[in-house]
Amino acid sequence: MTQTTQANEHLGPDQLSAFIDGELSSSESYEVQQHLTDCHECALRVLSATRLKAATARAAQQFDVPADALARLTAQLRPQEPKKIARIYSFRSATWAAAAAALVLAVSLLGWRQTREANTLSAELLDQHLAALSSGASPEVVSTDRHTVKPWFQGKLPFSFNLPDVLPADTTLKGGDLAYLNGQPAALLLFTIHKHEVSVFLTQRSGRPMVTVLPGTQSGFAMRQAMTHDLRIIAVSDVNPADLDLLVSALLGVQTPR
Repeated sequence: MTQTTQANEHLGPDQLSAFIDGELSSSESYEVQQHLTDCHECALRVLSATRLKAATARAAQQFDVPADALARLTAQLRPQEPKKIARIYSFRSATWAAAAAALVLAVSLLGWRQTREANTLSAELLDQHLAALSSGASPEVVSTDRHTVKPWFQGKLPFSFNLPDVLPADTTLKGGDLAYLNGQPAALLLFTIHKHEVSVFLTQRSGRPMVTVLPGTQSGFAMRQAMTHDLRIIAVSDVNPADLDLLVSALLGVQTPR
């Protein structure tokens, strides 16, 4: 750093990134650490950026079709050579058979990939929900007031969303946090329904596409999703699925239509 960070100043974006990435010298790093002990706002920014970086690293996994799976599908779907009744007929038959086999193979691979992505996404959702339940974890914004929770996300995500004025019976907003889901930045909203903890993830539909079908349950936890033109809403909880549906419907109903 070229300038000394004073207690009444805030870390610049470059300083913050360099500190998180370990690119500062020992003296510069010590200076930033001293600043963080006196500046609550910068400490929260560093915590947020650190958690977001860690979540990004976990989520940024790309899955390719394993070679053995591709070989098995190809072998099973390879067309048998038609009998040569006439040269022109045989050529056309083989061409159409190959095209049909290629189409079936593509559909099979697509189904395989979607199934694997659905399993991966549901596991990621469950992991993040359980992490939010851990005793040592607390959301970055803790409030039951939607007028406090919603504005906190402004400028932190590439999309916006609305929260309902009235929630379903015995449903309470607890707070919110930043998350990363399927390689996309997400808003994590925390609720309770009949004392059951609920995690709701909101992501932008125009980003990296997600699979459209999720299992209704994963390891005993219900998963519900809904979509608007711009947003995908996914809720995870061990509460009664019917109660979870009411919360998702309430969230869906207040999003701005296009």
